[in-house]
This record gives sequence, structure tokens and C-alpha cells, in this order.
Amino acid sequence: MKKVFFGGILAVTLLLCAGCGKETEEKLKICINATKRGEVESLIEAWQEIEGGLEVEIIEISTNSSVNDLKISELRTEIMAGKGPDVFLLECTPPEQEETNSDLFMNLEKSMETGLFLPLDEYIENAKYINISTWNQVVLDAGKTEEGQVVLPLYYRFPVYAYKSSDLSGKEIHDSWGALLASENPVLKNVSDSDFIFSFGKLADYQTENLIFSKEELKSYLEEYRFFKERIDAQNNMQKTTEPIAGGWISGEFFTQGVGGALEEEQTYVTIPNRDGSVTAMVTMFAAVNKNTTKAEEAFSFLDFALSDEVTSGKGFVKEKESYGFNIDLNLNQEGITVNQKAFEKRYCKNQTVKTVFEILNGRIGYARFYSQLDKDLYNTCYKYRFVPNSQNKDELVTDTYETMQMKLAE
Repeated sequence: MKKVFFGGILAVTLLLCAGCGKETEEKLKICINATKRGEVESLIEAWQEIEGGLEVEIIEISTNSSVNDLKISELRTEIMAGKGPDVFLLECTPPEQEETNSDLFMNLEKSMETGLFLPLDEYIENAKYINISTWNQVVLDAGKTEEGQVVLPLYYRFPVYAYKSSDLSGKEIHDSWGALLASENPVLKNVSDSDFIFSFGKLADYQTENLIFSKEELKSYLEEYRFFKERIDAQNNMQKTTEPIAGGWISGEFFTQGVGGALEEEQTYVTIPNRDGSVTAMVTMFAAVNKNTTKAEEAFSFLDFALSDEVTSGKGFVKEKESYGFNIDLNLNQEGITVNQKAFEKRYCKNQTVKTVFEILNGRIGYARFYSQLDKDLYNTCYKYRFVPNSQNKDELVTDTYETMQMKLAE
């Protein structure tokens, strides 16, 4: 009798445990930066209400470096073992911020080539909400490999400045990095070390795992920039410089307050060009689906809803007179703009003049890439190079940087 009773308890216990495992397994795991938790929780709630979405487990990349390092190591191990989160909704940290070393994917483009992410083309084609034909296609291309659209770039940025046209009278607006540095354009006083990386278009061939510029070319780029900084610093100390009406990273605020706030003045818009004569856009946030997920349909359903025109424009959805997913900004308090041009125009371009300026500036983008550790290396070297005391030490710095970047491509 005791044996039967024990066996009954064991059977019930196993059944309950199996049920617990199933409940955990059915949760959609979404990996985010901790700073986005409030916005993402609102999106999840709205998605569940409107689309009947699954329960969600949020996996955070913390702002606490000691906690973060452990979590990232754990996640990388899971991902390489064919597990990990179902959805990634993460930032690519700019090199001027210390947190760059804490990105889960420190070189996203390399991760794309290794096949970590699910190709989304078929899901996009049959999407309920998103229509990528209204997205910036040049920026969107940054998320493509030979497998297709494996990553969705969400937000991007580049430097832009608005001047009174009268203040630039007689001054040529140059369309390449080298020509700009050699000019007398007043925008030069605003060029900083963080802008140096915008002088590059493509950095590497991730299939061959090689940088596309030589060590000698890197040295010449750094010399060119050092000479420019010495010249411009001397000029700033000797003469009054022309100030822009608005400037910094392209953003919604740039258009609502900078462009839209000074329409009585004829304006000229200056962007920082790359060496090819176009503008490089740097992606600051992306979305992707784990190739090994068992919940691909649900994962994309969440992204489809979260990246819809309704959510991105701030309008949201209405169900039984209740609003869901409205006034949510995943890029809150950050520089940059959404890749969804239609939604951006609805939210920030309040008249035709502002819309035209937006189209002109966006039209200058010739290449887009994700911030990575390679940019961090370029940024750090750009700063250090100007203060290295002699040519031998400069050569050693260039060699060390170049070899380090090449090594990271081969890891």
C-alpha cells in the first residue's frame, strides 16, 4: 500500500514538474537593454492585448558592469550552444560611451555572417503591420547578408548642422571628408574625434575577415586628421567663428526645434561626408530573431507589432476605446532617428518645408553600418594619435591598432 501511495505521489510530482517546464518553455524570451525596460514592457502589454501574444520573459543587459559582464558571458555561451533568447532588441553603443565593451554582440556584422540570426524576408513579406518599403532602404541594407534580411536596423544617426545661409555666403560646401578638412568651412570647429569614424564607409569584408584599408592608409588618415585639428584649434583661438542655428546628431528635436523653429531664415544644412562623398549612417539600435528559436512566428509577431507605423509614429492602437502602444519611443532620450521614414515624418515633420529638409538630408546617406568594437578602436586611436610624442611611437600605435582590429575580425 505504501508503495502504491508513494508511486502515486511520484506520478503526480512528475506531472506537475512537466507542467512547470511547459509553462516556462512557452514564454517568449526577449533580450533588451535595461534602459529600455519601461518602453518594452508597455509594448509587450499592448501586443498581448491586441494580438493575444505569449507570456514574455525579459532578459536584461544591465547598466551595472559587474552584473553585466557575467550575464553577457552566460548569454553568449547559451547562444553558441544553440539556445538563448528568442528576440534581440538591443543598442549598438557609440564608441565615445564607456559601455561599448558591454554590448552582447560587439561586432554585429560579424555575428550576422556566422548565421546566428533568422532570415526574416518571408515573415516581412507576410507581415500584418510593417511595410519596409517606407523604411530607409540604404540603412535597411546594413542588416542583410547572402541569406537575406537577418537583422532589422531600427535607429541611426549622423552629424548635421543648420546654418543661416547668409553666414555661409562665399564658402564652398565640400562633399568629401578630405576636401572638407582642407577647407575654411565653419562647420569644422564642430568636428570632433567621434566624427572621425564617419569618414569611413565600409570598414571590413566580413566574409574574408579583412579590413578594407591598409595600415599605411590608416596612418595617412590619422595624419590628415591631426594636421586638421592643429590648424582649426589655432584658428579658433585667433578669430570669431560662425555658430550654427542647430547641430549635433540628427534627431526628431533637430527637425522640430532646429529646422522648424527657424523657418523665417533661409538655411543651409551641412553634413559630415565620408571619403566617398556621401554620408555614413551609424545604426544605434537593432532587432533580430535567434535562428534557433522554436517560436519564430511569435517572435516576429512581436517585432511586427512593436515596429509598426502605429507604434513608431506614436499614434498607437485603439481597442474598445482603450489606447495601446501609443506615445512609446524606443529611442527616448537618445540621438538618432527611426529607419521608418513614413512614421518619422508623421511624428516630427510638421510642414512641407521640414519634410523636404528631412528628405534631402536622408538622401545624402550612401552607406550604413552598425557601431562595433572596430569603431571603438578607431575612436581611441584617433584621440591618442594627436598626443603621441614622436613618429616612432605613432607608427607603433598605428600598427597595434591595425593588428588588433584585424585580430577581432578573425576571432
